[in-house]
Amino acid sequence: MSRSLSEWLAYIEVLHDRAWDPGLERVGEVGKRLNVLHPGRQTILVAGTNGKGSTCEYIECLGLKQGMTTGKSTSPHLRLFNERIVINGVPARDEEICDAFTAIEAARREISLSYFEFSTLAALFLFQRHKVELAILEVGLGGRLDAMNIVNPDVSVIMKIALDHQSWLGDSIEQIGKEKAGIMRTGIPCVLGEAYMPQSVIDNAEKLNTPLFRCGDAFGGSEESAYFATAEETLHVQNLPKGQLPLPSFLAAVQAFYCLNQQPSGDDLFDVRKQAALPGRFQVERQTSTLVFDVAHNPDAVNRLTKKFQETFRHRRCHAVFAVYKDKDYRAMIKSMMSVVDVWYLPEIGEARALEPSLIRDTLGELGESDVGTYGKVSLACAEASKSALANNATEHDKNDVILVFGTFPLVAEALTFFGIPIKGNNEHDRSLAFGN
Repeated sequence: MSRSLSEWLAYIEVLHDRAWDPGLERVGEVGKRLNVLHPGRQTILVAGTNGKGSTCEYIECLGLKQGMTTGKSTSPHLRLFNERIVINGVPARDEEICDAFTAIEAARREISLSYFEFSTLAALFLFQRHKVELAILEVGLGGRLDAMNIVNPDVSVIMKIALDHQSWLGDSIEQIGKEKAGIMRTGIPCVLGEAYMPQSVIDNAEKLNTPLFRCGDAFGGSEESAYFATAEETLHVQNLPKGQLPLPSFLAAVQAFYCLNQQPSGDDLFDVRKQAALPGRFQVERQTSTLVFDVAHNPDAVNRLTKKFQETFRHRRCHAVFAVYKDKDYRAMIKSMMSVVDVWYLPEIGEARALEPSLIRDTLGELGESDVGTYGKVSLACAEASKSALANNATEHDKNDVILVFGTFPLVAEALTFFGIPIKGNNEHDRSLAFGN
């Protein structure tokens, strides 16, 4: 009897005894049986602590501008599992994903696979079925032992490396860098998307004789002026437009594209920088109050969010709806945001991994924050934040309070739904596991 996508997701969640099980032997063997280790004519692997999803989005947009058939795999998803597998800019249909799961189930036989491994193989299977010219694969956690690392890339990209998932990847930047550098291959170009990289990354490149394209050296720049290394010369681009997604992701994506010997025009670069967008990445919406949604869920990402918020909404009263997972350094995240947040709203999000709102409240109290409320549901927290912001707007006519929703993917997804803001290309379906970030 055939399963629906919801039934398949429920099945693969409990098939393996661990949500993330490091190692490539099991998933690699099933990948060989399915013959999906070369999912596209050209393949890019993207790793890093932060900025991966934005980089993948930029690469996809560049490919589509060039008329290429693209496949993009990212994780986790906001609302739909389908968001993890995108072909030519459109999330895969339920039926396609079920077909892929059916093929994987038949091929795996005696081998147990985790949820993420099933997801990875489904993306590779569908990219090969669609004969994509450019496969863009985000490494969900780590690098060296991540399921996506079973493929052989034509270019690898490593974005910002920061402390996160220390229990899995190590408790220092150098250890985490070594794990991320595991996506490098001998003789295959690797783009380093930040000027600073741990020495362990550089050492691994030297060991493998991996050509490095480093930000601040081979490529780099600002909104005013950027430059990139092409096969023939250094290309200079002036007066780039502002974009929703981070500039470092754009610069790294463009450099990776040139490493594939693709030649986007200047107009294409301008269009992609201006048009590329992702839900929940400093997403600003205007309703009766200004709303901002951001899936910043580790200290480095929250530091960037704090800076961006201060630049954009200086001297505006901020109502923050916040939830975080237990394994994150939530104290550092809170300390970073205290400079911009005036009122805190802490909801339950219905996940075992989530830190209890009462513990976040206690931490805020220890740090001197008193305007804090806890709520049993995301909708209740959002409703109270909206009510308070509107009340303040009525008395302060020259100001517009800002409601900031940040933290876990499930929190942001539920808040978007509460405020009636659609997630591009998706309908209400299944949230399932959001493991990997």
